[in-house]
Amino acid sequence: MSEQYRDIRKEINLTANELKQIEQLMREKRYRHFSPFVRDQLLMTDDKQLTAKEWFSFWKTQKLEQIGRDVHEIMTVARVNNQVTQEHVSILLTCVQDLIFEVSQMQPLSREFREKYIG
Repeated sequence: MSEQYRDIRKEINLTANELKQIEQLMREKRYRHFSPFVRDQLLMTDDKQLTAKEWFSFWKTQKLEQIGRDVHEIMTVARVNNQVTQEHVSILLTCVQDLIFEVSQMQPLSREFREKYIG
């Protein structure tokens, strides 16, 4: 496919880990440049086409990884300071609530979990 001039530009925000994952995929699929890789991935046809649900699932997974990193960072700060503040607990609670919401969007929560933790 010949390279065409593109007059529309989109911007996305990535974590360093997400960028590494994308760069690894690009190497595996032998892409040198980001834009053609993304266009090809988004515009695949026939049996290779990714459904919107699969892409949504991919981004949800990234969100869950970010929540995990946030919780780990708070744990590290609390350990270094040898204390847990109300702010730490509040941040952790928010992370857990986000995690429960994200997981429930991908997989229905079990009745036992809902009864025990959600009420």
